[in-house]
Amino acid sequence: MTARRPRVATVTVGTNELKWLDRCLGSLAACDTTGFDLDIHLVDNASADGTVEHVERAYPGVRITRNDRNLGFTGANNVGIRQALADGADYVFLVNPDTWTPAGLVRELVEFAEKWPDYGVLGPMQYRYDPQSEELTEFNAWTQTALWLGEQHTFAGDGIAHPSPAGGPQGRAPRTLEHAYVQGSAFFVRAEVFREIGLFDQAFHTYYEEVDLCRRARWAGWRVALLLDLGIQHHGGGGVATGSDYTRINMRRNRYYYLLTDPEWNPLKTARLMSRWLVDDLRGRSVGGTTTPLAGSRETAEALVWLARRAPVIRGRRAAYRRLSARPAR
Repeated sequence: MTARRPRVATVTVGTNELKWLDRCLGSLAACDTTGFDLDIHLVDNASADGTVEHVERAYPGVRITRNDRNLGFTGANNVGIRQALADGADYVFLVNPDTWTPAGLVRELVEFAEKWPDYGVLGPMQYRYDPQSEELTEFNAWTQTALWLGEQHTFAGDGIAHPSPAGGPQGRAPRTLEHAYVQGSAFFVRAEVFREIGLFDQAFHTYYEEVDLCRRARWAGWRVALLLDLGIQHHGGGGVATGSDYTRINMRRNRYYYLLTDPEWNPLKTARLMSRWLVDDLRGRSVGGTTTPLAGSRETAEALVWLARRAPVIRGRRAAYRRLSARPAR
């Protein structure tokens, strides 16, 4: 009897990302699919640059979903993930448009996941994007930061002690780094994980949604890791300019939301960390870029109002996550 081949669905979300897509989708279409079946999805967030028309002509094998409005990274990826799960995917690989995927990467991710079934979320190391080269020669800024922080907790850079989220040595695969999270730009997830813990929390819209999903996966007993010997080129900031109002406001409010929904952070430690953030936010010197104190105060007020309106959601999430983290080990 012939063994069933694993099925992988890649999901790429874009908003006016036409300039990146030939290299992104072309590299996915050229993947070595030895041992598995591959479906390529593009979820378009109401682009006005001709993205859909171009992909329809140039990549007829790509499944296109066109949203009538911008659902953000979170909502648009959830659209693609639901389609992939409905089609029977065993693995879903979220790939940003400003990436280039080496021919063997998806196959190697599948092979690792098939060999190590306790790993639920995986990601390659990210390398500097070079449109003139297919070499992986220099880590990009995100990977450099991930290697610097290692396996410390999500907010280790803020100087507050908190336990590492990494799993123990027993059952650990070699050449893995159990960083706090795998970035959503190259995010390989076992379909069973989504079915068990759900998709991205759409309250995030954009930023921190993959960090949240990684912690939920760990609470459910899955391991989360970067694979040190695999890589992808990623430009970073291809769709949303770092330092924009959109970036600052979303990153600011979402990290508060993320922290407040985490039952592993006690009230005293949460208050200490939030007070540090508030001081920097009000001065305009915070996550997502620097701005004037006036703009910082306005954006912080917007974030706090947003959080206050979602207080019932935050309480509900925190209670649900407490139950999830208290479940017996898988």
